Amino acid sequence: MSAHGTILLYETNRTSDSGDDYMDTRKMDQLIIEALVVCRIYGEDVKMIADEKAATLRHCGRRKIYRWIEEGDLHFCETPDGEALVCGRSSSRKMDELDSITDELSGRNASAN
Repeated sequence: MSAHGTILLYETNRTSDSGDDYMDTRKMDQLIIEALVVCRIYGEDVKMIADEKAATLRHCGRRKIYRWIEEGDLHFCETPDGEALVCGRSSSRKMDELDSITDELSGRNASAN
């Protein structure tokens, strides 16, 4: 696996101890945010993204990302530190699938009214 480590600042949606949402800027020291890696399923180079970044991009929590990984909907690989890198292509496919289901349900609701 070939990847470039960098020091990045990025915003994530966090919940404070009091339960309030706020935007938290975190310094990610040497965290691999993106890497071009051969996906074991697709068999070609795809962009792999950190699980937390995948959750931020997909407007969901890391727990949902891990659930999709466990269900086989998202392809992934692990860094030497045990962090999950999610296949960007399978993530896009999952979002397309969810959009399709939403459109289908919206059409049913519109025709029922």
